[in-house]
Amino acid sequence: MAEKPLYVLLEGPDDERFFDRIITPIFEAQGYETKVWKYACEKKLRTIKLIRIFRKAGIPYIFVRDLDRTRYARRRVQETLKSYEHAMEARMVVVVIAEIESWYLAGLGKDEAIRLGLSHTPDRTDRVTKEAFNALIPKGISRIGFMQGVLDSFDISLAKRRNRSFRYFMNWFIEDRRVDEADAGRDLP
Repeated sequence: MAEKPLYVLLEGPDDERFFDRIITPIFEAQGYETKVWKYACEKKLRTIKLIRIFRKAGIPYIFVRDLDRTRYARRRVQETLKSYEHAMEARMVVVVIAEIESWYLAGLGKDEAIRLGLSHTPDRTDRVTKEAFNALIPKGISRIGFMQGVLDSFDISLAKRRNRSFRYFMNWFIEDRRVDEADAGRDLP
C-alpha cells in the first residue's frame, strides 16, 4: 500500500510520545505516513497557513487539543476554530478530555499499574489532569520513564472503556476511517 501523508497537529512532546507509540502504527497499517506538527511550538499564523494548504491540497490532518479548563468539548472545538481563524474543519478537531495524560492512564491495566509501583488507577480517566497524573508517579521514577512504561503495556481496548474522548477518537478516526474520507476530499454530513 502506498503511503499517503497524514498530518497530526499536537500540542507538545507528551502528545507526540503517545501518538508515536500508540496511534502512528495504526495509521501506518492503513497506509498513512504520519507527520507531526507541534502547533504550540509554532506561531499561530504558520499553523493557520499550513492547515489551509492541507485543505486546498486534500491532505488529511487531525488537530488534537486538550480540554484544559474549558467545560465542554464542543465549546473547546468552537474556541479552536475561532482562534485559528476557521482554517480547519470542526470534524477534524479532537478534544482530549481532560489532557493527554488521561489517555496514557486509560490504557494502564491493574497488573501493569502494580508493576510500575501504583496501588490503584481510576476506573474512569476522563477527569485526569497533568497534575493528577504527575502525583501518581512513584518517587524515584522519572516522568518520561513512567510514561514510557505505561505505553509499553498500553491496552487500547481498556483505554476505550475508561476514557470517552479516546473512544471517540478511535471510533471516529480509526474504525470509521474518517481520515480516508478527508483524504478523498469528500464532504462528510
